[in-house]
Amino acid sequence: MIELDAPDWWVQVPVLSGPSIRIREVEAADAAALQELFSDPLVNRYLYPPPASLSKFEGFIEWAKRQREVAKCVCFVVVPNGLQQPIGLFQLRALDGQFQLAEWGFALAPSFWSTGLFEEAATLVAEFAFAIGVKRIEARAVIENGRANRALEKIGAKGEALLRKAFKQNQPQFLWAIVSDEWSAPKTTPASPFEAARLRAQIAKAVSEMPIAPRTVKHQWAPPPYPFFLTEKPDDPPEEK
Repeated sequence: MIELDAPDWWVQVPVLSGPSIRIREVEAADAAALQELFSDPLVNRYLYPPPASLSKFEGFIEWAKRQREVAKCVCFVVVPNGLQQPIGLFQLRALDGQFQLAEWGFALAPSFWSTGLFEEAATLVAEFAFAIGVKRIEARAVIENGRANRALEKIGAKGEALLRKAFKQNQPQFLWAIVSDEWSAPKTTPASPFEAARLRAQIAKAVSEMPIAPRTVKHQWAPPPYPFFLTEKPDDPPEEK
């Protein structure tokens, strides 16, 4: 279980480390990599529309920072060891005033599917959530999104309800939940030397095939904030100027 020391997380978000990845707060330099990630139809198929331009991704990152500073949410990126640019995003937002009830959303680059990185990242984010006092984490996944539903079940989430006409085009969703006093990190058997080598090779291949996203240049003007898009539909995001 993660133990957090001062300063509190809404002042400085800790870096979460696993065997294969680092989980850190999203930062301004991630905008181009995130734009590239969410431009993939395989990634955005079951999401609300992501920011439509680089400046709007910058606005999203600025918005996430402001929300973290008032303890309403935290946005993490997933960075494999040996790589600097993020290949995934986790959003954890409060559904109540005490941050005891939270919802998360997530996305991972397709080239890293079936590598075990999602389970590793989700476990780290869940442990972070419970360490800051969250009692219940909810997730919603479109029924047709079999990969997301299987992944949630695999990490220990329990299916609780069918939400009718809950997503765009009236698509139904499953409601999943993980409760803190029932949580235990997924138990995995140690990989054999062959399996470990195969996983390292699969991750290394995915890393080598990823285009290097250019780092963004800090503007003299502040981009307009752009709200969450993984866990809820943005309400009339501001127009780009």
